[in-house]
Amino acid sequence: MNDKTHPEDRLLVQGVSSVLGKSIVFICLTIVAGMLFSTCRIDATTIQECEAACGSRGIKEVTSTSCECAPPDPPLGESPFVLPR
Repeated sequence: MNDKTHPEDRLLVQGVSSVLGKSIVFICLTIVAGMLFSTCRIDATTIQECEAACGSRGIKEVTSTSCECAPPDPPLGESPFVLPR
């Protein structure tokens, strides 16, 4: 068998790998630029609406698309570390 590769094959493989590598870098840079320039801001009215909806429980998390209230406090005497009677 002939173990030597033809120079044309080597040039083809190098060309394809170069194009593939540059494409991957371009896609990654585009994603990073999109993340840097995206506007994920929360305005004051969104926070006020979330505070009003949660009431005395308080807010656990607010994003530009959702509002999550804190879980209610367990009644006194009910602890997960105390055995039931």
